[in-house]
Amino acid sequence: MRTVRDLKIVRALAAHRNFARAAKDLGMSQPSLSRALARLEDTIGVPLFERSRTAVNPTAVAEIVLERCDPLIAGFEDLARAIEEHRRQGSDEFRVAVGPFVAESVGLAAFAAHTAKRRRPAGRLIVRDWRTCLRELEEGHCDLAITDVPSAEEHADLETEQLFDAPMVIFCSAQHPLAGKNDPTLPDLMRYPWAAPLMQGRYLANIPSELGAAGRIDPETGDFVPAICADSFSAMTAAVRNGRAISAAPLAFIRDDLNRGDFVVLPFQEPWMRMSYGLIWRKGRAWSRSLSDFVDTLREVLARTELGQATPGKEPPIAVPR
Repeated sequence: MRTVRDLKIVRALAAHRNFARAAKDLGMSQPSLSRALARLEDTIGVPLFERSRTAVNPTAVAEIVLERCDPLIAGFEDLARAIEEHRRQGSDEFRVAVGPFVAESVGLAAFAAHTAKRRRPAGRLIVRDWRTCLRELEEGHCDLAITDVPSAEEHADLETEQLFDAPMVIFCSAQHPLAGKNDPTLPDLMRYPWAAPLMQGRYLANIPSELGAAGRIDPETGDFVPAICADSFSAMTAAVRNGRAISAAPLAFIRDDLNRGDFVVLPFQEPWMRMSYGLIWRKGRAWSRSLSDFVDTLREVLARTELGQATPGKEPPIAVPR
């Protein structure tokens, strides 16, 4: 074992007992994982896993590694974070991970406004699904995340500040079979593919267990994976505009499409259909001045939007545009 990556390979394979799932967990291709394991076994001179057509099982040597790997990996990651934090002290560099909705509504505009104010921009904005945002934050790959607040509250090492909380509406194209239906039910909605980013498993408690064409459950995480799992809001709306997909968003996001007659809002509303986004950061982590300035700009931009002017929990009933 020469690197922390070697330890992570052994741990992932032992946890998943499957090359494809372990490779996904490690963020690498299955052939790359197979080659890396072969090189590792050649280096130490003994097999770490017994492979068959149906299973991947750790050998006694792998069990020795597994007994010791967790504190070693944690120690290495803590060291890497400490070095990174030291490097960033006094630096204006920052990296912010944002969810697809907030990128569309305010993130990109705020980042552009922040960059325009500075002679030497030093920040980077990346768009990720909510789970990747939180993972990159915890692993120290970004300084701030702007994504789903309820998901972050499950992590004891993270702090949050809500930016907006808004009800969502279900929408489809004006030519969709459901567009003229006055009383669609949840089973009706499940008959069509949903176009959305990766969704939290908590939503599954409110929809039928038979997901139909809407999507599937990720067996590893329990997340709801929509049939059209989009990584940007524009990809979601393109799927709705050009096919039989349906989607959901706060009304402010699709106001222009509704006014043009491209989309219609379906007359279906439930209390659980809400979006709560906010700032998320690691406890005890100080922000650079540049990051603080970006957040100030973000708040200013948000305050000028329909989302920023809404009062959480006190919205008037949603008027369904037709």
